[in-house]
Amino acid sequence: MLADLTVLEVLGGLIPLLVAVLTLAHFRWHRRDEVYTQVTPGEVPALGSGDATARVRPGVEWAGSVAPRFHAPDASTPALSGAVVDGVVHGRDLTATLVDLALRGVVDLRQEGDDWRVTRTDTAVELAAHERAMLSAVLGGASSVRLGELRRAEVAQRWREAEIAVYRAVVDRGWYAKHPRSRNGWLAALGLLLVLGAVVAGIASGVADDHWRWVPLGAGLGLGGALLMRLGRGRTPRTAAGSAARIQALGYEKYLATAEANQLRREELAGEVRSMLPYAVAFGVAPHVASVLGEALRAARLAEGAENALALAVDAALDPGVFHLVSGLVDLGGAFDLADVSGLGDVSDLGDVSPDDAFSTLVEGFEGLGSALSSFAGSIGDLVPDGDVLDGCDVGCIDF
Repeated sequence: MLADLTVLEVLGGLIPLLVAVLTLAHFRWHRRDEVYTQVTPGEVPALGSGDATARVRPGVEWAGSVAPRFHAPDASTPALSGAVVDGVVHGRDLTATLVDLALRGVVDLRQEGDDWRVTRTDTAVELAAHERAMLSAVLGGASSVRLGELRRAEVAQRWREAEIAVYRAVVDRGWYAKHPRSRNGWLAALGLLLVLGAVVAGIASGVADDHWRWVPLGAGLGLGGALLMRLGRGRTPRTAAGSAARIQALGYEKYLATAEANQLRREELAGEVRSMLPYAVAFGVAPHVASVLGEALRAARLAEGAENALALAVDAALDPGVFHLVSGLVDLGGAFDLADVSGLGDVSDLGDVSPDDAFSTLVEGFEGLGSALSSFAGSIGDLVPDGDVLDGCDVGCIDF
């Protein structure tokens, strides 16, 4: 009878349950992100200045206020910043990488009817491992492909390899201690062992004469095991460096999502265009950013006059990389000769083209760039699985 149970027999059931609860609490605490405590959130301590860290609280990741950041995250790329924000590599990260490579002259993106062509134009540029993998995911060894001719099945495996490369990159940078999508299932496995122990205790209870004394142990093992199996799996936490990278990415995303034309400084316009567009794609705010750039050019026209503003546009905002990207994604109506793009710094190179007409074409091109980038991203998204369909986990990811 239950009334005949001794204190030790009752404790024999409570101890495994208590150990399971304490173990679960310990591991869930250590699955919170780390943050640096001696610097402003998003900053990384200088060498020798102190790098004390702490777990975030409350919640599992930094949830405090994030100030707008007016330049791209440090030591990152659009794909890596997109991945560290939520720990997942999305299809838009591939799109952002291709846009970034186009601005750097590595690939050419061009619209062909309702389809898009990606062409490798410079094979000598040194690329990061994840950039090579993501470029290979689209090209697959070819020098030029039309997205509409690619089969989703053949791209899926290459996309998985690209995902792995991005996840490996965020680990190599010290943003995560291991794969962000690791199942972290050691506790769940331990819970299964406890449940099996409860089954053994139940069998012993059925065959023993004093079967009631096995009931507390079986109940404690079963409840403890069920808790660990139900709640034992958990996320891979970011390191303090990873939290800083995430906060920087969120700050830049906030700036891009709320940027206004009057915030763009004339002398930095070229650099801002180069950094803004790929990150805008990664963060899903490309239409807004393209619209802001068009407004900035229009404001320059009002302030400088058509010819001077055109000189500003071609000298700063539309350097060859940006010009090729815009002209590939948006029809500029033949206002410029692409063969002379290297001479865009001199308005006289435009021949008989009217500054008014040329500048209007450029502004219209930027205004159409947002929808073009969204359409291009949609074409990429149709090819690659997103989210949890393939999470880039190799054998080591499903470890515990």
